[in-house]
Amino acid sequence: EVSRSLMACQGAVLLVDAVQGVQAQTVSTFHQAFYANLEVLCALSKVDLEHAQKHEVKEQLLGLTAVPKEEILEVSGKTGEGVPALLEAIVAKVPPPTGSLDAPFKSLLFDARFDNARGVVLLIAIRDGELKKGEKVYCSYSQRSYGVHEMGILHPDPKPLDVLRSGQIGYITVGAKDIRSFRVGETVFADGAQKTGEAFPGFRAAQPMVYAGIFPEYVGDGEKLEVAMQRLLLTDASVESRRDISPVLGSGFRCGFLGLLHLDVFRQRLLSEFGVEVLATSPTVPYRLEMNDGKVVVVEHAGDFPSPPLMPPKRVEEPLVMATVVLPREMVPSVQMLCMERRGEEKAVEALDHTGERVLLKWVLPLAEVITDFFDRLQAITHGYATFDYELAGYQEVDLVKITLRLNGDPVDALSFFALRDIAPEVSRKYLLKLMDLIPQQQFDVGLQACVGGKVVAKERIKALRKDVVGQKILCNGHSGDPGRKQKLLDRQKEGKKNLRMISKVQVPSEAFVAMVKL
Repeated sequence: EVSRSLMACQGAVLLVDAVQGVQAQTVSTFHQAFYANLEVLCALSKVDLEHAQKHEVKEQLLGLTAVPKEEILEVSGKTGEGVPALLEAIVAKVPPPTGSLDAPFKSLLFDARFDNARGVVLLIAIRDGELKKGEKVYCSYSQRSYGVHEMGILHPDPKPLDVLRSGQIGYITVGAKDIRSFRVGETVFADGAQKTGEAFPGFRAAQPMVYAGIFPEYVGDGEKLEVAMQRLLLTDASVESRRDISPVLGSGFRCGFLGLLHLDVFRQRLLSEFGVEVLATSPTVPYRLEMNDGKVVVVEHAGDFPSPPLMPPKRVEEPLVMATVVLPREMVPSVQMLCMERRGEEKAVEALDHTGERVLLKWVLPLAEVITDFFDRLQAITHGYATFDYELAGYQEVDLVKITLRLNGDPVDALSFFALRDIAPEVSRKYLLKLMDLIPQQQFDVGLQACVGGKVVAKERIKALRKDVVGQKILCNGHSGDPGRKQKLLDRQKEGKKNLRMISKVQVPSEAFVAMVKL
């Protein structure tokens, strides 16, 4: 979303908290603005607070952006201090929009929403030419032409106009009801101009890095979830979605997200904007599999991983991320130990100021290690003082295996998962112990097995519910009777449970499945 917003701008204000200083997100956002070739103005906020560290934070910004300290502005949203100077700097330093009024109409779709009365409303940044009401436009994603029914600018409320020109930010409605026909970031041409014009380079298919299943909390909300997903996907082009059916959770969607925060925001929007309570399964990452015939396959769910009798893949690669952590100097060793535990490789250690009190760490980490509890562990060992951000950094080979669970010898695909080969027995044992607490006792023993390629790497047993047949006889007769009779009662009970196990299947409650797969 940041990169798409920057595509519609000519400049940006890098606003840094004067109390907290430069954060990991500050570094990431500045680099995006820098690579977009925008004019960046630096400013400190909350300068009216007693604990504001204006000199120290300016040193950090100098090291990050190379902007001289005397050009870094000081503002306060509470008192209004410095705000007029910031507005004057924006007018003086940010260049005007580039583009030609004489060229064919061309604009960037940077946001969109669905209106019950007007249909799809497209927000566009016009680069070239002009557009008049009633003319036709061509959308590069759907490759379809639409007539413009209404247009205008945001001032800040919609203000209808008859024409939009190069350099303006405005909105158009095209009478479309199918919200899946548009994607934020695509190029909107004048009808016919797409044959000679080029689309904006900023729009490319998003690469989901975290996959999770989205299912309705209540079965009756399936249709409501589908409508909400269709509308929400319009404003979030980076989400990849397809229909999915789970034997436990019912009908839902398998979605790809850019990260865990993206997933959490998506869930919250489904609830707050559409009133749909959803259940998200545990997140997974996409693995690239090179098969024996040379074909490359991407899988994000353990159920899609080849298992006997199919041949295992020749090579498996996992995604990597470049993690940026900003933290106080005294906490660096603890964070380095955490990163090493997560199979990380250190790339850089930099001081953000001349005193070295705040340090920036760069580590290459497997994404699968980041999407679990890495952030929670990081916040715990740094007492909340560390900030964290990451971006995709390629793939590396990994010795990955699929662990299949068996209940009394019957495989349960819904509970299969990925693990590294070296730690597969340890992870499987913990998984089985958790499952033992969720499956109620049966009238017979239940054997739990975790298998890798047909080989059992961990096993547990849920003991059967046992009726005290000897104690019942004592209550009836006042004594246990002949020891041979007592043994015969126990043998008969044992044989009955053996027969019951042969003809019965383990009834796993749906709550157990949900507890094992949900986020």
